[in-house]
Amino acid sequence: MRPLLRSVFHKGMLALSGGTLLALTACAGQTNPGQDPRGLWVGALVTDKGVCPTDRNSTLQVNAHEILFTPADGSLVLRGVRGPNNLHFHAQLETTDQDHKPRPMVFDGYPVGQAIGGTFGTPSCRAHVTMTRS
Repeated sequence: MRPLLRSVFHKGMLALSGGTLLALTACAGQTNPGQDPRGLWVGALVTDKGVCPTDRNSTLQVNAHEILFTPADGSLVLRGVRGPNNLHFHAQLETTDQDHKPRPMVFDGYPVGQAIGGTFGTPSCRAHVTMTRS
């Protein structure tokens, strides 16, 4: 093999090997949510009581200091502040209904193995959800 061709071949193989290594590292690098929950988590609400938004997946975004939960990936976002531990995720939003009565929405989540399990509730909905990394 000519020296220039050999050099290009070896550099290409190194790039391929590095890319493969990065891909494998990314797969193996997913941490337990009890240790590092930062990232996007996705799952479908399952209605326990009432009428809940189950037509689309819901998203939980865990940042360094903030938690955002979007039921059925709609326009309402529940917000929370991360506590000193990674064992409880709480987010809430209070809106008003058409009669101007308070309508609280609450999400509570907890690490469950490699997922985050949680509950979502409003005055007209009680649901549970299991969320995995997006």
